[in-house]
Amino acid sequence: MKPYEDGDEKKSQVRRMFDRIAPTYDLLNHLLSFGVDRSWRRRVVRLAAEEAPRRVLDVACGTGDMAVGLARMSPHVRVTGIDLSPGMIEGARSKIARLALEERIELKVGDAEALEDSERGFDAATVAFGVRNFQDIPRGLESIGRTLRPGGRLFVLEFSTPDNRLFGAFYRFYFHRVLPVVGGWLSRDRKAYDYLPRSVDEFPGPAEFLGLMREAGYADCRAEALWFGVARIFTGVKP
Repeated sequence: MKPYEDGDEKKSQVRRMFDRIAPTYDLLNHLLSFGVDRSWRRRVVRLAAEEAPRRVLDVACGTGDMAVGLARMSPHVRVTGIDLSPGMIEGARSKIARLALEERIELKVGDAEALEDSERGFDAATVAFGVRNFQDIPRGLESIGRTLRPGGRLFVLEFSTPDNRLFGAFYRFYFHRVLPVVGGWLSRDRKAYDYLPRSVDEFPGPAEFLGLMREAGYADCRAEALWFGVARIFTGVKP
C-alpha cells in the first residue's frame, strides 16, 4: 500500500511524504498520540540499556527522538541514525545541534533495505514506527540484521491492533475518523494521515511479524504490548 495514487514505487512516495510533513512531524506525533509516544520510546530505550550497548543503529530515525534517547543512556553510547527522508534528517540535525549531541549522534540519509557495507558491528538496532513503511519488510529486517554483531538485539516499536474489543472500537474511530482530519489539516497533507491508519491495518499481526523476524534470521523473538496493544515492541537477537 502506498501513501499517494501516482505510479511511483512505495519507497519514493514514502520519502516524499515524510519530506512534506517533516516540519510538523514532532508536533503531530505528540498531539495525536496525547504524548504517549514519548513513553513508548522511553520503554524501548530502557530495554536497550539492559544490553549496555556502545554502538546503536537507529533506522528510520525521523527527527531524532529515539536517537537522542539512546545517546542519553550513557556518555559511552554512539548512535548512527538513518532515514530515507532528507527532510526528516534535516529536522533531526537541528534538534541534535540544540542538544549539543553532534559528537555522539551521526545522521545519514539511507535506505533501511540496503544498508551500506560500512554499517556493521552494531550492538543494537532500533526502528520506531518505521517498519510498516518499508517497501519490502523481510528485506529490511535482513538488512538490519547484517549490521548487528552476533548477540546484538533488534528493537522494533510499531503501531498494532488493540486486544480489548471495547477499547479497540474507540481506537479505530479515533485512528480512522479523527486523526486523518486533524493531521491532514495541520500538516496540509491529508493523504499522509489517511495512509497512517491504513498502513497500520495492513501491518502483520504480532504472531505473523514475529514469524517474519525468525525467517530473517533472528532468535529469541518476543513481543510486548503497550497501551492495550495500540503499539508493540518486538525484539530479536542475531545468533
